Amino acid sequence: MPEPVLKEREIYHVAGAIRAIAHPLRYKILCLLGRGEMSLQSLIRSINTSHSNASQHLALLQDSGLVLARKAASRVYYRIRDQRTLNLLAASRQVLTG
Repeated sequence: MPEPVLKEREIYHVAGAIRAIAHPLRYKILCLLGRGEMSLQSLIRSINTSHSNASQHLALLQDSGLVLARKAASRVYYRIRDQRTLNLLAASRQVLTG
């Protein structure tokens, strides 16, 4: 039997990242971060949610390998880990919205 295109662990990693993107609030966060790095406070204002809710969604995006965080003094800043993620978002938007 031929070897699959991706290894089993890669399939699970990719599927997990796609699941992370699939949530409307996380998709919105990724789109906002596509404009550039943002502080947690700025993201909370932009997505109109609680600190706790935003932090949970950002943690999942981090765990999926889609975003990175850095601390500066008392603030946390988030950014897209790999700019190719923005290509994925743009392609999905084009394919799915016509």
